[in-house]
Amino acid sequence: MRMPKRFKHLYTYLHKCFGKSLRSIRGLPFRKGAVIAGTYKIVEKLGAGSFGVAYLALKTDNGQQVVLKRVSPVRGGKKRAEYIFGQETAMLRQLRHPDIPAFYKAFRWRGEFCFAMEYVRGSSLDVLLFREDRAFSEKEALLLVRGLLELAGMLHGQGVVHRDISIANVLLDGDTVKLIDFGLARALSSGGSASDSPAGEHLPRWDADVDDDDPSEKKFRRAVHVTGDFYAAGHLLLFLLYSTYSTEDESAAKGAGLSWEKELLLHPGTKKLLRRLLLTEQPYERASEIQNDIDGILAELEG
Repeated sequence: MRMPKRFKHLYTYLHKCFGKSLRSIRGLPFRKGAVIAGTYKIVEKLGAGSFGVAYLALKTDNGQQVVLKRVSPVRGGKKRAEYIFGQETAMLRQLRHPDIPAFYKAFRWRGEFCFAMEYVRGSSLDVLLFREDRAFSEKEALLLVRGLLELAGMLHGQGVVHRDISIANVLLDGDTVKLIDFGLARALSSGGSASDSPAGEHLPRWDADVDDDDPSEKKFRRAVHVTGDFYAAGHLLLFLLYSTYSTEDESAAKGAGLSWEKELLLHPGTKKLLRRLLLTEQPYERASEIQNDIDGILAELEG
């Protein structure tokens, strides 16, 4: 039956209002105590980023702790959310390692793209550095990055690049290094070694996730290429090394306009390692190369 003309404008108006209300409801955070999909009871929000929100949740049937992630990118709408959801869940399904979150289940709930994964124990480096004022010696920092590169090398060997290695996504559980948040992880092309050209130009914009006017630092990190992970590991290493840097040293260095090479008292091998990681010298092609160099530096520091 055709709708009378006098009702068409009212119908269109109410449809728009309902659509806006529904989108607003979908954008609301999951409340503490809410049960999602009849299975996951929200305990607390763990963190939020440009691509979604992660919650600590309990399975209602057995009380198991899990991380429930709702994919809701700031830009791109439903189409982008679906793409990121498909990418991250595919990566987690593929990867199996005790120091990487295990994938449990993907589902849609009230229009939201969600998935459950293992709750990985440990403290993130940003918490250790900025909340607990943890200081890492040069030896400790190198050992930690060596463990991180063990994971990065495993990923690269399976044809995956993480693209978001940072102090927020690296956890320390005792002496064990763990890596989380695979929302930006992508499959490598052509093996992804440093001898290949970094990919990115031919990818969908939300895959490369960089604009022409983005700073080079972000472009290096987001390249679908192993050097992106190595570059990020170099910045992470600098964060760790600066943890022993005093405020007096910082004030003096700012006044003199010194670079990290002048500010930090490091083994010459560590300085060269950083230059290669940060792409100011010949880039590394494989994680195993970096690990070998770290082993050599550690042997000299211990000797």
